[in-house]
Amino acid sequence: MGSISYLELRKIVYLDPQAVDGRSILIMPFWDGSEWHLWTEAPPGSIIKLQIVDAVHSNYIAKEPVTKSDIYIEFIDLMWQRATWPEINKLMLGIQDDFHLLATSLCKLRHFFDKKDVIDSSIISSFVKSELEYIVTVSRSVFDLIQEVIAFLWNNCITLSDLERDAIRRRHKLPDKFTKTAIRERGEAKSVEELTDKYAIPISLAEEYHRLSPFYVSLLRIRDKIIHGGGSVETVFATEKGFCVDPKAPAFSEFLWTDEHRYNENLVSLIPWIANIIFGTIDACNRIVGSFASMIAMPREMAPGYRVFIRDPANVGLLQLADVINKKRFWWSDMTTVA
Repeated sequence: MGSISYLELRKIVYLDPQAVDGRSILIMPFWDGSEWHLWTEAPPGSIIKLQIVDAVHSNYIAKEPVTKSDIYIEFIDLMWQRATWPEINKLMLGIQDDFHLLATSLCKLRHFFDKKDVIDSSIISSFVKSELEYIVTVSRSVFDLIQEVIAFLWNNCITLSDLERDAIRRRHKLPDKFTKTAIRERGEAKSVEELTDKYAIPISLAEEYHRLSPFYVSLLRIRDKIIHGGGSVETVFATEKGFCVDPKAPAFSEFLWTDEHRYNENLVSLIPWIANIIFGTIDACNRIVGSFASMIAMPREMAPGYRVFIRDPANVGLLQLADVINKKRFWWSDMTTVA
């Protein structure tokens, strides 16, 4: 992959819409390897440079992450590099904000665990349950946001070389809701053939919808049991190793628990369940967008040689969760305390 100069990057990112095929730009800090740069719009047609010392809570452009806690999410970089139309930008900002909020919820849960000895025992379970309900609700909403992204691109930004299939694409618009796109009325996943025949989407994209549908449906069932079922998450138990739940309780019974998750014969660690929901949601976004981009001739990258990284003090929550996904840790007590 090539690289571009500082001045070229500034032109591409801030000054010349025609240089990026008419796409609009999301202004963000730029790290050149030794110092930060940031511009802002001034009078129409001009910009001014701001003097900043550091970026605290922001996406930024760089060749490498500035710190180990700055994270890279494939589909966010891909969308900024190759699909920054105005309609897409607002959706991507919504998804990014949801990821920031999920990371914050993780840090709150860790804080509740660290302070479990000083928080009233009669309220700590409610604190944890409210965060779990929020995590499920936000993760569910991300699916519709990413589907809005794909639907906009498919319906408005491409033309198929196969004229017959392009006529199908124009006649049957791809829905902007994940449920309507991929799920039948009774909660079953639509087949690959159904998706390709109706919407003329590439087989690889239809396969991703079909593959991700069971996870999405399980998320709907969990949400319904928690929110629409008139109840809430069952009792959460604060132990010296971490928060625990009954694996047979309705909200948790579909998860594949292992012996490594068990606290005793009746309780399991809560954090693997959380990790499955959050990383399953991020993985879905990466897979759907990645599959779409691999089959469609997308515009060239805005900044070849650079990547978009996410900086957030709450990223530590996601990084700790990555250890759970990688089966390195299963308990809060085994993780570094969140500052």
